[in-house]
Amino acid sequence: MMMPNMDGSTAINAIHRINPLVPVIAVSGLLTNEQFPISKESNLTAFLPKPYTSQKLLEILHKMINNIN
Repeated sequence: MMMPNMDGSTAINAIHRINPLVPVIAVSGLLTNEQFPISKESNLTAFLPKPYTSQKLLEILHKMINNIN
C-alpha cells in the first residue's frame, strides 16, 4: 500500500474509476485489514497481510475467481 508516487488507496480508486469491476487484493506488511484506509465504496476484494504463503495467496485467488465470499 506504500508506493513512491501514489498510495495504495489512491491507486485502487484510480483503477476503479477506469473499471469498477476490477477485483483487488490489497497486500501490506505494515497494516492490518482493520487499519486499512479504504472506503467501503472501493470494492476491495481481499486483504493479504505480509508475510503470506503461496497457499494463502492461492486460496484468495481461488475465492476471487470463483466469486466465493
